[in-house]
Amino acid sequence: MAARKPRVDPLTESELDELDRFLLSSATPEDSMDLEELDGFIAGLVCSPVAAGASEWLSLIWGDTEDGRRPVRFGSAAQCRRILELLDRHWATIAWTLHSGMPTMPILFEYKPGAASAPGERAQELVPGSTWAIGFMRAVGLHADDWQEAFDDDDASESLTPIVTLAHADDREIVEQPLSPQQVEALIEQLPDSTLELHQFWHQRGTSPDDRAAVRKPPRLKPADPCPCCSGRRFSQCCGASASLN
Repeated sequence: MAARKPRVDPLTESELDELDRFLLSSATPEDSMDLEELDGFIAGLVCSPVAAGASEWLSLIWGDTEDGRRPVRFGSAAQCRRILELLDRHWATIAWTLHSGMPTMPILFEYKPGAASAPGERAQELVPGSTWAIGFMRAVGLHADDWQEAFDDDDASESLTPIVTLAHADDREIVEQPLSPQQVEALIEQLPDSTLELHQFWHQRGTSPDDRAAVRKPPRLKPADPCPCCSGRRFSQCCGASASLN
Protein backbone atom coordinates (compact mmCIF):
# COMPACT_ATOMS: atom_id res chain seq x y z
CA MET A 1 0.00 0.00 0.00
CA ALA A 2 1.35 3.42 -0.94
CA ALA A 3 2.48 5.65 1.90
CA ARG A 4 0.04 8.40 2.77
CA LYS A 5 1.32 11.86 1.96
CA PRO A 6 1.57 14.01 5.10
CA ARG A 7 -0.52 17.15 5.18
CA VAL A 8 1.49 20.22 4.21
CA ASP A 9 0.39 23.38 5.94
CA PRO A 10 2.03 26.37 4.18
CA LEU A 11 2.46 29.53 6.20
CA THR A 12 -0.12 32.21 5.58
CA GLU A 13 0.91 35.77 4.74
CA SER A 14 0.26 36.80 8.35
CA GLU A 15 2.38 33.91 9.63
CA LEU A 16 5.21 34.80 7.27
CA ASP A 17 4.98 38.37 8.59
CA GLU A 18 5.00 37.03 12.15
CA LEU A 19 8.16 35.04 11.48
CA ASP A 20 9.86 37.95 9.72
CA ARG A 21 9.00 40.35 12.55
CA PHE A 22 10.55 37.98 15.07
CA LEU A 23 13.71 37.51 13.00
CA LEU A 24 14.14 41.29 12.75
CA SER A 25 13.17 42.04 16.35
CA SER A 26 15.41 42.88 19.29
CA ALA A 27 14.83 39.30 20.51
CA THR A 28 17.32 38.00 17.95
CA PRO A 29 20.98 38.90 17.37
CA GLU A 30 21.62 41.76 14.97
CA ASP A 31 23.06 39.50 12.28
CA SER A 32 20.23 36.95 12.33
CA MET A 33 18.75 36.01 8.98
CA ASP A 34 15.70 37.83 7.70
CA LEU A 35 12.85 35.97 6.01
CA GLU A 36 14.37 36.21 2.51
CA GLU A 37 17.73 34.80 3.58
CA LEU A 38 15.98 32.15 5.67
CA ASP A 39 13.88 31.08 2.66
CA GLY A 40 17.00 30.65 0.53
CA PHE A 41 18.80 28.89 3.39
CA ILE A 42 16.01 26.33 3.84
CA ALA A 43 15.81 25.76 0.08
CA GLY A 44 19.54 25.04 0.05
CA LEU A 45 19.27 22.65 2.99
CA VAL A 46 16.36 20.79 1.39
CA CYS A 47 18.43 20.37 -1.80
CA SER A 48 21.62 19.45 0.05
CA PRO A 49 23.23 16.01 -0.36
CA VAL A 50 23.74 15.91 3.43
CA ALA A 51 21.03 16.35 6.05
CA ALA A 52 21.64 19.09 8.62
CA GLY A 53 21.04 18.57 12.33
CA ALA A 54 18.43 20.68 14.09
CA SER A 55 20.88 22.55 16.33
CA GLU A 56 23.22 23.00 13.37
CA TRP A 57 20.76 24.83 11.12
CA LEU A 58 18.98 26.75 13.87
CA SER A 59 22.27 28.17 15.14
CA LEU A 60 23.06 29.57 11.68
CA ILE A 61 19.67 31.30 11.51
CA TRP A 62 20.59 33.27 14.61
CA GLY A 63 24.05 34.10 13.26
CA ASP A 64 26.13 31.88 15.53
CA THR A 65 29.86 31.90 14.90
CA GLU A 66 32.88 29.87 15.97
CA ASP A 67 33.08 32.17 18.99
CA GLY A 68 29.89 30.73 20.40
CA ARG A 69 26.11 30.78 20.31
CA ARG A 70 24.19 34.02 20.10
CA PRO A 71 21.37 34.44 22.64
CA VAL A 72 17.81 34.44 21.32
CA ARG A 73 15.41 36.11 23.74
CA PHE A 74 12.09 34.38 23.36
CA GLY A 75 9.31 36.03 25.32
CA SER A 76 8.16 32.67 26.64
CA ALA A 77 8.50 28.94 26.10
CA ALA A 78 5.28 29.13 24.08
CA GLN A 79 6.83 31.69 21.72
CA CYS A 80 9.90 29.49 21.28
CA ARG A 81 7.73 26.54 20.30
CA ARG A 82 5.67 28.79 18.00
CA ILE A 83 8.75 29.99 16.09
CA LEU A 84 10.01 26.42 15.80
CA GLU A 85 6.60 25.40 14.44
CA LEU A 86 6.68 28.14 11.79
CA LEU A 87 10.19 27.13 10.74
CA ASP A 88 9.16 23.48 10.61
CA ARG A 89 6.12 24.16 8.43
CA HIS A 90 8.00 26.43 6.03
CA TRP A 91 10.68 23.77 5.60
CA ALA A 92 8.03 21.08 5.00
CA THR A 93 6.30 23.23 2.37
CA ILE A 94 9.51 23.78 0.41
CA ALA A 95 10.50 20.11 0.73
CA TRP A 96 7.18 18.74 -0.47
CA THR A 97 6.92 21.24 -3.32
CA LEU A 98 10.33 20.23 -4.68
CA HIS A 99 9.68 16.55 -4.06
CA SER A 100 6.50 16.77 -6.12
CA GLY A 101 8.53 18.13 -9.05
CA MET A 102 7.29 21.70 -8.74
CA PRO A 103 9.57 24.74 -8.43
CA THR A 104 9.31 26.89 -5.33
CA MET A 105 8.92 30.64 -5.63
CA PRO A 106 11.60 32.44 -3.61
CA ILE A 107 10.58 35.05 -1.06
CA LEU A 108 12.22 38.27 -2.25
CA PHE A 109 12.05 41.73 -0.71
CA GLU A 110 12.80 45.18 -2.06
CA TYR A 111 15.50 46.77 0.04
CA LYS A 112 16.05 50.50 0.40
CA PRO A 113 19.66 51.70 0.24
CA GLY A 114 21.35 51.86 3.63
CA ALA A 115 23.13 54.89 5.00
CA ALA A 116 26.50 55.83 3.50
CA SER A 117 29.44 54.78 5.66
CA ALA A 118 31.21 58.14 5.19
CA PRO A 119 30.34 61.62 3.87
CA GLY A 120 30.49 61.77 0.10
CA GLU A 121 30.19 58.02 -0.34
CA ARG A 122 27.21 56.43 -2.06
CA ALA A 123 24.90 54.34 0.09
CA GLN A 124 25.17 50.66 -0.75
CA GLU A 125 22.08 49.13 -2.32
CA LEU A 126 21.51 45.41 -2.11
CA VAL A 127 21.11 43.62 -5.42
CA PRO A 128 17.59 42.16 -5.61
CA GLY A 129 17.65 38.42 -4.96
CA SER A 130 21.15 38.50 -3.48
CA THR A 131 19.97 37.98 0.11
CA TRP A 132 18.03 34.85 -0.91
CA ALA A 133 21.03 33.55 -2.83
CA ILE A 134 23.34 34.25 0.12
CA GLY A 135 21.04 32.14 2.28
CA PHE A 136 21.17 29.28 -0.22
CA MET A 137 24.96 29.48 -0.40
CA ARG A 138 25.21 29.42 3.39
CA ALA A 139 23.48 26.04 3.19
CA VAL A 140 25.98 24.96 0.52
CA GLY A 141 28.87 26.15 2.70
CA LEU A 142 27.62 24.04 5.58
CA HIS A 143 28.68 20.92 3.65
CA ALA A 144 30.90 22.43 0.97
CA ASP A 145 32.92 19.28 0.26
CA ASP A 146 29.76 17.28 -0.37
CA TRP A 147 28.49 19.90 -2.84
CA GLN A 148 31.66 19.72 -4.95
CA GLU A 149 30.15 17.04 -7.18
CA ALA A 150 27.46 19.53 -8.25
CA PHE A 151 30.06 22.19 -9.07
CA ASP A 152 31.95 19.62 -11.15
CA ASP A 153 28.87 18.50 -13.09
CA ASP A 154 28.07 20.54 -16.22
CA ASP A 155 24.29 20.60 -15.75
CA ALA A 156 24.31 21.10 -11.99
CA SER A 157 26.92 23.83 -12.17
CA GLU A 158 24.76 25.62 -14.73
CA SER A 159 21.86 25.42 -12.27
CA LEU A 160 24.10 26.85 -9.55
CA THR A 161 25.25 29.77 -11.71
CA PRO A 162 22.35 32.21 -11.08
CA ILE A 163 22.49 31.50 -7.34
CA VAL A 164 26.26 31.93 -7.10
CA THR A 165 26.15 35.06 -9.28
CA LEU A 166 23.49 36.78 -7.18
CA ALA A 167 25.13 35.74 -3.91
CA HIS A 168 28.43 37.30 -5.04
CA ALA A 169 27.00 40.21 -7.02
CA ASP A 170 29.24 42.68 -5.18
CA ASP A 171 32.37 40.49 -5.22
CA ARG A 172 34.44 41.63 -8.19
CA GLU A 173 36.71 38.58 -7.94
CA ILE A 174 33.73 36.41 -8.86
CA VAL A 175 31.36 38.76 -10.72
CA GLU A 176 33.69 41.06 -12.63
CA GLN A 177 31.17 43.72 -13.66
CA PRO A 178 28.17 45.18 -11.81
CA LEU A 179 24.97 43.45 -12.87
CA SER A 180 22.48 45.47 -14.88
CA PRO A 181 18.82 45.50 -13.78
CA GLN A 182 18.03 43.33 -16.81
CA GLN A 183 20.68 40.79 -15.84
CA VAL A 184 19.44 40.70 -12.25
CA GLU A 185 15.86 40.15 -13.42
CA ALA A 186 16.96 37.31 -15.69
CA LEU A 187 18.91 35.64 -12.87
CA ILE A 188 15.97 35.94 -10.47
CA GLU A 189 13.67 34.33 -13.04
CA GLN A 190 16.00 31.32 -13.11
CA LEU A 191 15.97 30.73 -9.34
CA PRO A 192 12.84 28.53 -9.13
CA ASP A 193 13.96 26.15 -11.89
CA SER A 194 17.56 26.14 -10.68
CA THR A 195 16.45 25.11 -7.18
CA LEU A 196 14.28 22.31 -8.56
CA GLU A 197 17.09 21.08 -10.82
CA LEU A 198 19.56 20.96 -7.93
CA HIS A 199 17.06 19.11 -5.78
CA GLN A 200 16.56 16.55 -8.55
CA PHE A 201 20.31 16.29 -9.14
CA TRP A 202 20.97 15.16 -5.57
CA HIS A 203 17.74 13.24 -5.12
CA GLN A 204 18.56 11.03 -8.11
CA ARG A 205 21.88 10.19 -6.50
CA GLY A 206 20.28 8.55 -3.46
CA THR A 207 22.06 5.38 -2.44
CA SER A 208 18.85 3.33 -2.51
CA PRO A 209 15.31 3.50 -3.93
CA ASP A 210 14.09 4.42 -0.43
CA ASP A 211 16.55 7.32 -0.30
CA ARG A 212 15.41 8.56 -3.70
CA ALA A 213 11.75 8.33 -2.66
CA ALA A 214 12.23 10.09 0.67
CA VAL A 215 11.34 13.68 1.39
CA ARG A 216 13.88 15.73 3.33
CA LYS A 217 12.01 16.23 6.60
CA PRO A 218 12.55 19.25 8.84
CA PRO A 219 15.31 18.47 11.36
CA ARG A 220 13.68 18.67 14.77
CA LEU A 221 15.30 19.20 18.12
CA LYS A 222 15.84 16.08 20.18
CA PRO A 223 15.09 16.12 23.92
CA ALA A 224 18.81 16.24 24.79
CA ASP A 225 19.63 19.06 22.33
CA PRO A 226 20.50 22.50 23.77
CA CYS A 227 17.45 24.72 24.00
CA PRO A 228 17.49 27.45 21.31
CA CYS A 229 16.82 30.09 23.98
CA CYS A 230 20.45 29.60 25.10
CA SER A 231 19.45 28.86 28.69
CA GLY A 232 22.11 26.16 28.82
CA ARG A 233 19.51 23.52 29.56
CA ARG A 234 18.29 20.67 27.42
CA PHE A 235 15.34 21.41 25.14
CA SER A 236 13.17 18.85 26.98
CA GLN A 237 13.93 20.57 30.28
CA CYS A 238 13.34 24.08 29.01
CA CYS A 239 11.14 25.48 26.19
CA GLY A 240 10.26 21.97 24.98
CA ALA A 241 9.17 20.71 28.39
CA SER A 242 5.46 20.86 27.66
CA ALA A 243 5.69 20.24 23.92
CA SER A 244 5.15 17.04 22.03
CA LEU A 245 8.50 15.87 20.70
CA ASN A 246 7.05 13.41 18.23
